[in-house]
Amino acid sequence: MVGDEFYPAMGGAPSYTVDLGKALRELGAEPIVLTHAYPGYPREEEFGGLKVKRLEGFVMSRVNRAASAGLIRRLYERIKFGGFDVVHGQDIYSPMALASVFSANKRKIPSVLTCHSIHKAGKIWQLIYKPIVSGMKRTDRVIAVSGAAKAYCAALGVPQNKIEIIPNGVDLSIFNTKVDGSAMRAKLGIAREPLAVTAIRFVKRKGPGYLVSAFSKVLRSMPDAKLAIAGSGPEAANLRVQIRKLGMEKSVEILIGLKREEVAELMAAADLFVLPSLVESFGIVLLEAMAVGTPIVCTRTQGATEIVDDGVNGVMVPPADSDALADAILRVLNDSQLARGLRKNGLKVVQNRFSWEKTAKMTLALYEKVCEEYAKSSSHN
Repeated sequence: MVGDEFYPAMGGAPSYTVDLGKALRELGAEPIVLTHAYPGYPREEEFGGLKVKRLEGFVMSRVNRAASAGLIRRLYERIKFGGFDVVHGQDIYSPMALASVFSANKRKIPSVLTCHSIHKAGKIWQLIYKPIVSGMKRTDRVIAVSGAAKAYCAALGVPQNKIEIIPNGVDLSIFNTKVDGSAMRAKLGIAREPLAVTAIRFVKRKGPGYLVSAFSKVLRSMPDAKLAIAGSGPEAANLRVQIRKLGMEKSVEILIGLKREEVAELMAAADLFVLPSLVESFGIVLLEAMAVGTPIVCTRTQGATEIVDDGVNGVMVPPADSDALADAILRVLNDSQLARGLRKNGLKVVQNRFSWEKTAKMTLALYEKVCEEYAKSSSHN
């Protein structure tokens, strides 16, 4: 399992890698994570029961992506001598994941690539746009985490018969209704005040600036409300400046470096979870918040609409609309009956539709299928 983003980086791709890896291991597979080195972390370790190997090389720290021929060479060597049956790139925008597909092809190893995306990335990623498309076409299968992600893959020219929709799941051993958020509220110095939280990458496409702007409007009607923003990323400094300019230092807390268990506690501590993304192919954090029993407000992105039924298990608003976001936050915080309904229906969605066991079984079946196809192709050649 290969990708640039892995813990302590926070976001959908690292969560996907850990949760899928753990579920695959429970089915008898032997997943190994290959990622780049991260300051302060060992080159080899076990994380959540997964073997992790961190490779040395230059990394663009702002975007957390490999940018080193030496690192890619070390990745190739690991794949060459690793004895792997399948190579699984964890994100189409990961240089390491794309390089793993090319390395697998050279070593005649089947490969799979997961697409979490539904849009073209920013200017910096245009530099690797051709390798993205090439990697997606070279791999044996592309896993799309949603129907929206599948449509994006098809628009990039990936043949329909190479795309498999396998949705994300929830790690119920970490995110569940037994999680106690009282210690987290005490840590934040919050007693009975209304608390809204989010857990996102601090990048513009996740919309953190819109959330901060919306919360400034929330405070006009609910001055004792609090907001906790958990995550990390290049927009952290801009967020702090925005919070300071709005005079919200006493109302908004930025939390960096939380462990997953602490994120679960933060969600459980909250009266409301908010996902302000401008684009979202799926939204694992929505499922995680639902699983701990926290009502959600989110933007109406392509991936979120495949999880959230507006007014039933969540409240949806247009992306990039701070006023609508503020109104939705106030609506849920002020309406206990609505909050109870969202909580109840959110739990049903998680329990009935999404589990990592189901996702892992589908993924393992896909691994076996590409291995069989590869074996048949090799025997004919």
